[in-house]
Amino acid sequence: MLHYTRKGSGKVLVLIHGFLGGIAIFDKIIEPLTQKFDVIAVDLPGHGQSELGEDKDYTIQRYAEEIVEVLLKENVESAYWLGHSMGGYITLAVLEKKLFPIDKAILLYSSDSADTQEAIEKRTKQQYEIHESGVGSFVDGIIENFLAPDAKTDDILFAKEIAYEATSDGLIAALGAMMTRTDQRELVANIEIPLLIIEGEQDQAVKPIETYNRHVQKVTTNTGHLGMLEDSKAVIQAIREFL
Repeated sequence: MLHYTRKGSGKVLVLIHGFLGGIAIFDKIIEPLTQKFDVIAVDLPGHGQSELGEDKDYTIQRYAEEIVEVLLKENVESAYWLGHSMGGYITLAVLEKKLFPIDKAILLYSSDSADTQEAIEKRTKQQYEIHESGVGSFVDGIIENFLAPDAKTDDILFAKEIAYEATSDGLIAALGAMMTRTDQRELVANIEIPLLIIEGEQDQAVKPIETYNRHVQKVTTNTGHLGMLEDSKAVIQAIREFL
């Protein structure tokens, strides 16, 4: 069972972090959200305090299924879902496979596209780098790319500390899962539940999602890929107004 936290009251809101993340990456927004929602946040396998399963061959759907196990254990019948980056891929997988009733969904600095061949080659090299040099070296070399160029030093250091908690196997498994994920552009184009996309003007990690679906709303923050750290107030406001 994944490690998770639950706090607050109201409609259940599930928070799913991304690659190099953990529950703590939501620290600046969780407390304000618990004032209106029953917030369940999970550590993905090999991240935070969750252990990686003995079978290290993960897919995005497998992550989704393990999160659903948590919700069933907590007797949750339906919920709002918010997925950051890879957490957004997981949220879309739940919607595609109808693994759990999602009333409204939020993609936070995420994407609906599959990896390009160039991206796959890059992730493969990153897997090798992590295997050879370890988590610390990898994190130190990449984390600043996740934030805007003018990001606060404290936010950079905080993001590093969270990323350091991941295991090598956990990160390698996550990279593998992202490489093999399915393209979800058609799903987003035709989705019929309310969907909010929060994008960062300075986000270099993912490409903007393009859709004309009337059920989809978009909000842009003047941040990089970790806007919940860089401008938590804007993110909280967007979430509250949507939900």
